[in-house]
Order: sequence, then structure tokens, then C-alpha cells
Amino acid sequence: MKVHLGMNMLYAAKRWPEPDAWGQQIGERWGLKHVQFVYDLLDPRTIKPARDMYCAEVNKAAAKYGFSIHNCFIGVAAYTYNYLLHPFKDMRDDALDWCDKASAISALLNSKGVGGPIAAASWRDYQEPGKRQLLLDTTVEGFQAFARIAAKYGQEFLIWEPTPVGREMGISIDVVRDLYERMNRGAVIPIRLQLDVGHWCSYEQKGKDGDLDCWLRELGPISPIFHLQQMDGKNDVHWSFSKKNNARGVIKMDKVLETLDSVGCKEVYWFPEIGFAYERDEEALLVEMDETVEYLKSCL
Repeated sequence: MKVHLGMNMLYAAKRWPEPDAWGQQIGERWGLKHVQFVYDLLDPRTIKPARDMYCAEVNKAAAKYGFSIHNCFIGVAAYTYNYLLHPFKDMRDDALDWCDKASAISALLNSKGVGGPIAAASWRDYQEPGKRQLLLDTTVEGFQAFARIAAKYGQEFLIWEPTPVGREMGISIDVVRDLYERMNRGAVIPIRLQLDVGHWCSYEQKGKDGDLDCWLRELGPISPIFHLQQMDGKNDVHWSFSKKNNARGVIKMDKVLETLDSVGCKEVYWFPEIGFAYERDEEALLVEMDETVEYLKSCL
């Protein structure tokens, strides 16, 4: 199995907004070639002159430090919105404007894919048994609409990532498989599944749905992109793979690699998605990221 190790840019949000700064970390400090850009670095609804300027700076850094933008991901800020599953139709329609502007940025960055977990139901809707099928249908319709928009900007694929939040409709292996098949049945471009190795920890996930190995064995073959994080087996904490965190965490990436290889995966992209408190010391943070990259390279 061929593994491309890259980096999700969450760690840089607010700290290193300058593309030359984070670009140097990616290309020179860590020697990586693939970036998952996040919209925490550039709000899709930024006015066009500022948007175009920032994208030009990213492209300049990419050429200078020898990396490319593989895809553009929703990030943390936009993830806090309900978007495609908002209880009000006008707000769901507004979400498609965000999808349009996000797709435009992805094209400007020479990225071929865009997306993320962009649909969350309200607690009221989620609790109402009679609405469950409607929420699933609306999820499919919303992602297919996003795919149509992305295709207009030359995007080759859309990303959908299941999360450990039940209201986002992706905490069950069987439901995820069904949604994946339904989404792609009428999609104008492929809607690709992105698994996160830490997204099996919801209080709602029981049996095989609470077992990482089952997610990898059953859905790994249809997931060409992975988010990586160290975690404690209880919470979606997005720790780094530092020596300290690896000693207390439950994710063993050599075992993940072994499982994916055993189920026939041919080529995957690994993007560590590491979160830090904003008050965390930057130099200490970079040391943890150094250890993260070193550990992941040692597993390959």
C-alpha cells in the first residue's frame, strides 16, 4: 500500500497565518509534499481582492517550498455551523453559498478536492424519530448539491467525513456505508469518504461502531483520505503523536497501516489533524509537531 504523508493545517490557525511561515514548516522543517488546507486560514466569504491576494501567497509558498494543496477542508470555525442540515431551509440555502465560495478558493489553490463535515441537525430534529429519514435524505441531497457546485470550479472530488456526533449522521458503520453509496449514486463528481482514526468514541457508538478496527476493515477500502490523531479512547481530543501522548494514547499507527494493507487498500493520504489550545506555547507546540511527523514517518 502506498501512503502519502501530508499535514492538515489546523495547527497553524491563528498562529501562523502567513503562507510563507507555515509553508516553510511544511516543506523545510518536515519535508512534506501534501497539504490539506483549512478554511480557518482563509474564510471563504472574504472579499475577493483579499481572497485572491491570500491564495496567491499560498501558491507562491507552495512553489518555494515544494508542496501542493491536495484538498481544502472545512476546518474548525465553519464546523460550528449547522449548514446543510440547519432546521431552516433559508439557512440551508445560505450554506450552498459557503460551498460555492469554498470551492472557488480550492480552485484558486490548484486543489482538486473540497469538503468536510458540513451538515449538523439540531437536537430537536435529531430527537424526533419521525424526522430521522428526512435528515438522512437531506444529508444526501445537500452533499450532492455541494458536489454540483464544486464541479463547476473544476473540482475532481468532494470530501465527506463521518464524525462522532450523532446529529451529523455518521456514527454508524452501516449508515455511513449506505449514505456513501446513496451520495455517489447521483453525484456529478465522486464524493470520497474521509475517515478519522479517532471518530469512534461517541457515547452513542456501541458494538462494532465503537471499534476502530471495525471502521478500518469495513470502510477503509473506500476511504482514500484519513485524518490522524492520538487520543485516549474516550474523547475526540486530537492530540499530537508526541512521545508523551503516544505513551498514554490508544492509537498505534503501525497497526492502522497493517489493517488497511490487509483489507486491500492501495493508496491513501494521511493528514494529521492536530489541535492545540490557543494559549499553548508556540515553540513547545512545534516540538510536538516535530515528534508527530517523526513518529508517522517511522511507521511507514
